[in-house]
Amino acid sequence: MKRFFGLIALVALFFSCEPKQTEQKVEKESDTEILFVGTYTKKEGHVDGKGKGVYVYEMNKKTGALSFLSVSDSIVSPSYVAVHPSGEYVYAANEYHGGDDAFATLSALKYNAEDHSLTLINQVSSMGQYPCHISIDNSGKFVMAANYDGGSVVLYPIQEDGALGELASYKKHEGGSSHPRQDAPHAHQIIQHPRLGFVTAVDLGADKIYEYSLDTLSQTLDYVTDYPNSPDMSGPRHMAFHPTLNISYTLNELIGTIEVTELRDSDRFMGNMQVISTQEDGDEREPGSGAIKVHPNGKFLYATNRFDINEVVVFSIGEKGELTRVGHQSTLGKTPRDIAIDPSGKFLLAANQDTGTIVTFAIDRETGLLTETGYIEEVPSAVCIQFLM
Repeated sequence: MKRFFGLIALVALFFSCEPKQTEQKVEKESDTEILFVGTYTKKEGHVDGKGKGVYVYEMNKKTGALSFLSVSDSIVSPSYVAVHPSGEYVYAANEYHGGDDAFATLSALKYNAEDHSLTLINQVSSMGQYPCHISIDNSGKFVMAANYDGGSVVLYPIQEDGALGELASYKKHEGGSSHPRQDAPHAHQIIQHPRLGFVTAVDLGADKIYEYSLDTLSQTLDYVTDYPNSPDMSGPRHMAFHPTLNISYTLNELIGTIEVTELRDSDRFMGNMQVISTQEDGDEREPGSGAIKVHPNGKFLYATNRFDINEVVVFSIGEKGELTRVGHQSTLGKTPRDIAIDPSGKFLLAANQDTGTIVTFAIDRETGLLTETGYIEEVPSAVCIQFLM
């Protein structure tokens, strides 16, 4: 009997010594994506702005449907926005004319993930008029912006609380071209290459691509060189980079073409490997090309034409980065100023400025072609769409 009870005690000791499995909390993946929409809030020569600020929406990951969450504190025409990598701050270019005695502004906003509110932190001078593009450098420490009127670009440091600090760099572009909209430089975009690190500013008025280097220690934007964009009167507007290849794609607003360039270590934008039209042969309509985006998988590229066309043009990307036009899709509205691809690569959203809508399209993963989902969200004077990554 003693041996029996001894055996029971030994078994009990064995199980008591077995390590206990700890419960691990698994966070449920969200069914939605957060996105921010920049708008025009006042009447200008090219738009009857009816927005109220920067809008916050959520997108259903399965269907692509949008739902309104909030709108920011009232600020003037935050047309283009950039989201900080931390997800805590949003920066906006306030696209308006500050008058004879003042410049337009750039705004810093705090994003509260709990209630999805956007609160103004501070504003600084854009050092120009009608700033139309804003971006954040790779380090997340600086904001860069382009002034359309005045043809200049600026650099501001980001403070610990998300506020914009004192002006760090100001660069003025020079020159023009033969088109009526090219009587002076008009900087339209400034971005940093995500892997190679150089900064490019696309100037529609000067018909040039400017190259800068960003010195984060001295907090300066240093001019390297500029490249004439050919042909004359092409009007470069926006540029996009391939996610893995050293290839850039420059969208020319005035003539509706895309320049495909292999980026060299020096003379980066001298000579294109391809120039392709966004329009079919024989289409004489004015393109008014607006936005250009590369799919995260690097297989497809999308560009918009506005005015009388109002469509997204779809291109496939070859192994060397070359483009083949494969189709086009009506944006179901007027003046598609911007398009955005959700982080999963399943949906493309088109912002129709003059219709005041954002339309969701499904992306075919094999062909890149777009199909209507039926989801159309009313967003007054929508200009720019940026997802919270």
